[in-house]
Amino acid sequence: MATVTIGNSPVHQSTVLTGVYGQTGSLWKACGFHTGTDFARNGYSSLPEVFAVASGTYIKSEWTNVLGNQVVIQDSSGMYWRYCHLSSVYSISAGTPVNTSTALGVMGETGSGAHGVHLHLEYSTSPNWTCSAFQNPSTALGIPNVSGTVVNYDGGITPPTPPDPPTPPTPRRRYSNRFILS
Repeated sequence: MATVTIGNSPVHQSTVLTGVYGQTGSLWKACGFHTGTDFARNGYSSLPEVFAVASGTYIKSEWTNVLGNQVVIQDSSGMYWRYCHLSSVYSISAGTPVNTSTALGVMGETGSGAHGVHLHLEYSTSPNWTCSAFQNPSTALGIPNVSGTVVNYDGGITPPTPPDPPTPPTPRRRYSNRFILS
């Protein structure tokens, strides 16, 4: 089991990854794969607070039947982070600046998609959360995308700069007889 220590952990206590981005199976019908990284408590019983993993802006909190209580932030690079299954969400106004010391809510088990207390953290190029917009949050946080990895928090470590969003593909030219259509 790998152990990593980071300064931008969404939980400022030791956690263990119990589900990783890209896993496939019958639990993930909407996109056909696990769209986030799951952080579970590691050796303690209290429900920990959940924090922003990057500087940015608080977008909203909401409830859905599958993901339960959620918070969405947009980081300074324009990417979106969604924190799901929270037991409670703190009252923060849309447009409020956030950073890695901003508490967003408390880890929980809300929504029909929650199987045990954990934080399901998603990372996306779009606030619409379409399957093609999801990115790997583990990569953005600088942690292995491996179930069982222990993630420790150290606020003294400078968080890495999140990777740039993917570049859209260049349109391909079509050929028709002797003419190039663009």
